[in-house]
Amino acid sequence: MKNIPNILTFSRVILAILLLLFFDRISPLFIFIFVIAMLTDLIDGILARKMNVCSNLGAFLDSIADFLLDMSLIKIVYTMNVMTFELTVWMLVALGIGAISPIINFIKHKTVFFIHSVPCKLCMWMLLGIPFAIQLGFINVYIVATLSIITFSMIELVIMSILLTEPDPNARSVYSVIKQNKALKV
Repeated sequence: MKNIPNILTFSRVILAILLLLFFDRISPLFIFIFVIAMLTDLIDGILARKMNVCSNLGAFLDSIADFLLDMSLIKIVYTMNVMTFELTVWMLVALGIGAISPIINFIKHKTVFFIHSVPCKLCMWMLLGIPFAIQLGFINVYIVATLSIITFSMIELVIMSILLTEPDPNARSVYSVIKQNKALKV
């Protein structure tokens, strides 16, 4: 019973791999699988907290599942040739900034962990809209908005990693880290 959140997260890993391997365009089946995967993303964390079974394994699996799901969407966007060179560079720079966070975490805390901040979750939910933005014909504007949020989120992750005094994959924002640090000093 206590493994249900991790089972949901692992199912998202499997669904994301299916999307990566077998889909080159958006279809009703792609959207169905993608929505199921996103629902597991919503439910797994809520269940883990409610059942008091949050774990490092669950947090790590969640990050891997999110990454794979993101990659399935990026693959779709690229196969549709809607990403300009400038948007591609922007995306790579944003992802590069985000890659700094786990490196800082490892150097500071001697453990690898990914922070699940509120802006990171917002990024995931923005990515959810990509298939619909493609269908509705405003994908370029949507990508710019999504990349803006992703860039902000990645910069925030780096700042959070610098500020964290203890490993905390569930830190919610820079504000929550500052508040936590002040509480530790008292």
